[in-house]
Amino acid sequence: MLIVGVASSGGVTNMTYTYATSVPVKNVQTQEENEDGERLEAGKGGDTELDTIEVMQKIQPGQPLPSMILKGLDGKSYNMGVKRNKALIISFWASWCDPCRLEAPVLNELYSKYKHDVDVYGINVTRYDRLENVKKFSRSLNLQFPVLLDEQGALFERFGGVAFPTNVMVDRDGQVREIIIGMISERELERKIELLQKKTVSLGAE
Repeated sequence: MLIVGVASSGGVTNMTYTYATSVPVKNVQTQEENEDGERLEAGKGGDTELDTIEVMQKIQPGQPLPSMILKGLDGKSYNMGVKRNKALIISFWASWCDPCRLEAPVLNELYSKYKHDVDVYGINVTRYDRLENVKKFSRSLNLQFPVLLDEQGALFERFGGVAFPTNVMVDRDGQVREIIIGMISERELERKIELLQKKTVSLGAE
């Protein structure tokens, strides 16, 4: 495990890397490269307000979460930048990622426990996946939180786009507080949720 603290002009922030429990995407085939993969239909389940994301700067801890809309498997549109007065956990994942499969039940359980105070969005980076497998993954684990589709992986790239799972911690004011690359234990995730609820700035593991 490698933990790196990041200092910015906006204050002390944290980016945590746990590559021992993550899957790098560097050599993973994209949908464009995999002709056997099921492609999403244009305008259905993809990015709706992310046309310029790939030319924008990457999001760093300490910055506000920008307004962005993604479609969910339930057919609804979700705006992550809307004011909610509650914390938000964004989890980027793929159906073939073993650490993601281990972490998803933890997110599920904690979402059920804290859903009145914390939102959880499980974002599948569909560029590296198949829609059919995304649906099977969601059903097999009975995911209770919304599953969203980042069709081209543009949003994932803005948060680094390094490995799965990647988890983003956002406080009640909409500020990105931590980007964690790698699986999080239930105990550590619960601790981070409690800190987010208190609007604590520094969330890094002690």
